[in-house]
Amino acid sequence: VLFDLMSANECITMKDSASSSAALRHLTARDTVIFRCILFVCASTSVLTSTHCDMCVSLMRSIASRRRGVIATLVKQGLPQSSVDFLVRFIPESFQDASELMSLLDEKDAIPLVERLVTASTALSICVANSSRGEVTAKNLLSASLDTFVDGFHLVIGPLGLPVSVFRDEENGQDITLMCKEATFQIITTLSRINPRSSLREDAIAYLTKIANLCKSENAAGGVSGAAALKRTNLLKGIWDRCDSSCKSLGGSLR
Repeated sequence: VLFDLMSANECITMKDSASSSAALRHLTARDTVIFRCILFVCASTSVLTSTHCDMCVSLMRSIASRRRGVIATLVKQGLPQSSVDFLVRFIPESFQDASELMSLLDEKDAIPLVERLVTASTALSICVANSSRGEVTAKNLLSASLDTFVDGFHLVIGPLGLPVSVFRDEENGQDITLMCKEATFQIITTLSRINPRSSLREDAIAYLTKIANLCKSENAAGGVSGAAALKRTNLLKGIWDRCDSSCKSLGGSLR
């Protein structure tokens, strides 16, 4: 029924809109809402029952394949990790929005760094899961995601000598450092899932080494002591250890 309703609504929208571009904007917004609702339901059901609705997956794949920008919009809005995992596992067409995702990561003046870092985590997951759909595009998306992460590394560890939870979102009071830390470990874990025979392997090892070296240089800064310093040191060690483990899973080692 939903397929038929969407088709009828699309015909009406194309007919009544002032221009084809206006119609496309309306339809993209409509499909984004529909996709998000179905994704949330499927992701939550999958977590609880380890099953999913094939018809719902088919509808989401259809939307992602014919409506460019829907996936990028959803990623920009923010998705729970369960929804990201479902998207990556069941909607390979999400990779078609690679250029839109790279554009989001490049909007340094329009989108706050913390939002771009979270976007980078999701974009990297989509990239790694679907790299066989376009190796050149995948390499570019991987680089854009990890360059964003490196730029935002200071948000992950917090200011020197202060509690790592000092950064707060002005609108909702969320702990920005916690959000970035979760994205960090998700990014490193995603890199460990790259096929060792993939063309992304060498780039992944190079970035893991760069991240590990950032941990070393931050740790060497010193200059403070106490509980805040200990938490910072432990966080840096945790990131370095995860980089080392991910690098080994790719058949390499930190350089």
